[in-house]
Amino acid sequence: MIRGLYTSVSAMMALEAKQSIVTNNLANVNTVGYKEDTLVEKSFDEIMLSNNDNYINGIAHKQKLGGLSFGTRIDENATNHKQGAHISTENNTDFAIDGDGFFKVLDHNNKTFYTRNGSFNIDNQGYLVTKSGDYVLGTNRNTNNSEPIYVGHGKLVINPDNSISIDGNKMYDFNIVKFDNKHDLTKSGNNLYNGKNEIKTNNIKIKQGYLEGSNVDSIGTMSSLMETVKLFEANQKVIQTIDSTLSKVANEIGTVR
Repeated sequence: MIRGLYTSVSAMMALEAKQSIVTNNLANVNTVGYKEDTLVEKSFDEIMLSNNDNYINGIAHKQKLGGLSFGTRIDENATNHKQGAHISTENNTDFAIDGDGFFKVLDHNNKTFYTRNGSFNIDNQGYLVTKSGDYVLGTNRNTNNSEPIYVGHGKLVINPDNSISIDGNKMYDFNIVKFDNKHDLTKSGNNLYNGKNEIKTNNIKIKQGYLEGSNVDSIGTMSSLMETVKLFEANQKVIQTIDSTLSKVANEIGTVR
């Protein structure tokens, strides 16, 4: 009976974490470039129950009663990097990556991050920046240096070879990188990722005037949320039943009447 408590409580802990993740996915269903998270659960190692109640010729022998599971535990929080749908905005500072890759950006502390959110602006100094003000990095075609993309007051256009023209002159290439192992990526807020072992790539297509939508399936995620809530309530009722039974065992059995 006590084992049943442990099993239900461990399940409720995992379900509570799952509910938090699913709720966050729903909250970001309209967030540009957002990638949904999934809670991966793992069963605790089973144990084999046995006793020595098997008597043969008056001698006790060990007998196996079967396996016992202690429920599930949280294994990891995995991110689904499937590409979202492209949405037309007709804004020439909006960009969507068609393929496997990330924009590389630099914050004001010179720390590098990665994002699929191509909703950019041009700041007061003429640099291409994210909504939070981080510089979008590109490779200068004249110096071959990686640097913030400077647009100034010019007209920015993406060419068929993914190069960036400003007032008709090819000036930059976006620093697009990919990761062979996306487990190296961790979310850092503001739709940014920390990462390591980046690989520069141009095996993509950059679409100007488009943004990549969230890859969250709102209907499937809502269904998952309702299922999670029902499972949580079911385990809660199991605990209440066990608690009531234990209370009777402690307070009523053996009482002299």
